[in-house]
Amino acid sequence: MTAPGGEQEELVPSRFTWRYLDAEQARALWSELIDWTTWLRERYELGTKIPPCWYRHDPVVEELSALMAAWTDAYRGDEYRDDLTAWHTQWFRPLMARIRDISDFDSCTHDRCAHQPLPPATLAGIEEFVDADVDARPEPAPATPPPVVDVTAAEEVRTIPTDDMDMAIDSGLAEPLDPADPDSHVSFEGIEWTFNARVGAWVPSA
Repeated sequence: MTAPGGEQEELVPSRFTWRYLDAEQARALWSELIDWTTWLRERYELGTKIPPCWYRHDPVVEELSALMAAWTDAYRGDEYRDDLTAWHTQWFRPLMARIRDISDFDSCTHDRCAHQPLPPATLAGIEEFVDADVDARPEPAPATPPPVVDVTAAEEVRTIPTDDMDMAIDSGLAEPLDPADPDSHVSFEGIEWTFNARVGAWVPSA
């Protein structure tokens, strides 16, 4: 993401992003998620929908973390709003409808977890494939250097800050050559001045 001024803004992962959490952050999120999920299972009578071994299933942990974050946002504040209904219809119920499709809960029981995660395999040759894809693409365009401000000797010696020129115009000491034109040259002290955006000041008109 580019911040105002052209600088690259650092993207900081949220505290719900398990992939980037350190030990302290992970412990805090586990504590929050366990407490919230325990409440959720009891409040919505989900003892069979979400088995007791939910924490062993990585996809379910990710989904419940996202659901908890949405719930926290929806229930924040005291004003009347429809976020609470939206949380139920858009996030909670769809997740409950598909939760058994995102993990192997069907093999788990109330007192036994049969979850045996298998690391996903990647076929050999991925590095060569990526290299070939990258090599087939055009080289990045060279970075455009910032414009060079060419300030002439006259501009260095004779410049008038914008505020000073505005005061001179307001007091009648300076006069726009065309009052109807906001970009008009200004006559001041017998010299015709023009605003130079590169310098950010008024300079003698060439």
